[in-house]
Amino acid sequence: MGLNISISVNGSVDAELAAAIRVEVQERMGQPTTYRLHYPADISEGDLPLLSDFRLDAGAEITLSVPTDSGTVCLVKGPVSGQYIHFQHGGEGSTLEVQGGDTAITMDREAKSQVWAGVTDSDAVSAILATYGLTLDVESTFAGHFEDKHTLVQRQSDYQFVQNLARRNGYLFWLSCGATGMETAHFKRPPLGGSSAVELVINLDSPNIEQLDLDWDVERPTSVEAMQLDLNQLSDIDGGATQTPLDLLGGRGLADITGDTRSQYLSAPSDDGGDLAGRGEGSLIETGWFIRARCQTTYERLGSVVRAHSLVDMRGAGRRHSGQYFVSAVRHVIDGVSHRMEIELVRNAWE
Repeated sequence: MGLNISISVNGSVDAELAAAIRVEVQERMGQPTTYRLHYPADISEGDLPLLSDFRLDAGAEITLSVPTDSGTVCLVKGPVSGQYIHFQHGGEGSTLEVQGGDTAITMDREAKSQVWAGVTDSDAVSAILATYGLTLDVESTFAGHFEDKHTLVQRQSDYQFVQNLARRNGYLFWLSCGATGMETAHFKRPPLGGSSAVELVINLDSPNIEQLDLDWDVERPTSVEAMQLDLNQLSDIDGGATQTPLDLLGGRGLADITGDTRSQYLSAPSDDGGDLAGRGEGSLIETGWFIRARCQTTYERLGSVVRAHSLVDMRGAGRRHSGQYFVSAVRHVIDGVSHRMEIELVRNAWE
């Protein structure tokens, strides 16, 4: 039984490469999407030809897509970065694992030194991402960097720099690929205001998950204090925040549950109000994910492909823990039997 997946190399579908034993794709917020292709490495005429096949060689662009009832879903598109090879004497049992990731890999290759002046964080991010030919989905930031204050200095690769700016503002940075192969770069806060993509059901009729592991921890800050001095005006800048700027995925957020003061002091070298406020809110966004859950399902059972950076509805987990969750990670494992999804969820409120 073959894999229910399409594998393209440099833009062309390659049916021969779809003979992989297993395909794995790992999506996780804050990290590039990665893939692993597993093949038997057979001996032919005294050689193992798959090990030097140009289609799986360094830099070959692999696109992995799965067909669904609602259309083709592209899981990842990007270059081959490495291989892991297991040799078994005589050839039989030898295996090849092809490793790679999305286009973010190419953004992390070159350390750069650049000064950004007269721009916001989102301006700098847009300028960087545009050089990679990506469609932009960039949400504006309020942090300003000006010549008469502090300019924004890059001493990292483009990928590291953009990820640092994302975390500073409470944003996420990730890439997605459409059915046609067009890639979009997303730089924005977690999208929590929409409807859920799928329902995960346990303990009710027609369940589509068998197990759910959930934990919560409320010992974390619910407010941020951040004060700095505007060196031009010699006035105080207050970047404090008393609540997360994100929509709550339930009726009661962390501050409502604890009912007391749990603060942290943010010390950041900033003389711009927008920059300091963004850092304060970003810190609360990160600490606000006080509920985490893990479960598994398959495409065959769920009827949908779950993606990171999307919303799902959890049903059957009790009144407190049923409701919307944000998908923080998905590990897709596709073999000749099923398309399994190992899902990680986060939540910033309960009922």
